[in-house]
Amino acid sequence: MRACFFLLLLAVFLLLPGQANASYWFQVIDITPVEMLPNSEANFTVSVKGLGSDRAYVELVFRNVSEGLTITCPKKIQNIFPQGVTNYDCIVAAGDLLPGNYSFVADVVVAGAPSGKKTGYVNIIGRNGNHASEPVRVDQAALEEAEDAKESKEAETEPLAQPDKPAESQKESPAPGALAASLVLILALWRMKR
Repeated sequence: MRACFFLLLLAVFLLLPGQANASYWFQVIDITPVEMLPNSEANFTVSVKGLGSDRAYVELVFRNVSEGLTITCPKKIQNIFPQGVTNYDCIVAAGDLLPGNYSFVADVVVAGAPSGKKTGYVNIIGRNGNHASEPVRVDQAALEEAEDAKESKEAETEPLAQPDKPAESQKESPAPGALAASLVLILALWRMKR
């Protein structure tokens, strides 16, 4: 009985570091499709989900926006709770563009959190409502390569990692001690049944 008590106490202590060191992890899960005319504006929504164990103020940023598009969000920073979904209401303005498909990348920015980006598309239709016979689509693989190269160049020029922002190799999944604690609890229950 004394050994079982020790194992249960050990399981509780293994779970505590996961709670004390909260994880920040947010992901863009949905971008409403946008279809619009050239030289016009349209509203769209970006949905962000909290996947970590703690809430944070999350900033929505747009990268790799196709030339001719301008994206604004009146409220770019919002408080997102764990397992909660928050919607960002945004506006896209298109210049004098040819009919076709254009793209952008919506990403979240939080200190200590990994990137949670997703690509969104804007479909520009002709004045008579016709779509382009051959869509103008930006090569997504080339965009991602360019972004990764830019991020690696920024990482080389940055000084050492800040204490509140862990390096890529230091990022942990939510509740790092949960597996060990679960195993200890199973072992304790098995010992109690014997």
